[in-house]
Amino acid sequence: MTDQPNVPPPVHVSLEMPDAHKGGVWANMARVSHSPYEFTLDFARIDFSTGPEMTGVVVARVNLSPLMVTQLIEALEANWSTYAQKSMPREVDGPPS
Repeated sequence: MTDQPNVPPPVHVSLEMPDAHKGGVWANMARVSHSPYEFTLDFARIDFSTGPEMTGVVVARVNLSPLMVTQLIEALEANWSTYAQKSMPREVDGPPS
């Protein structure tokens, strides 16, 4: 029994990745668009050597609900903070807090 009413128990999710996806994909560009109901993230690999008319290929498209977008932003901010504290030069990240 918990002292906090209406607090849902933690959810633990186990993810399995198909062998075909374990290598991941490389993207050097992302484009974000949205409709009233969802956000779309297109991850692309651009060939910058093709001149001003660069060409590329979308390597992944992910559609997200607005709620998932807010959760993704929070997760990216937390992970970026941890990464920056460990890996970025102090001139870029600032002194440790």
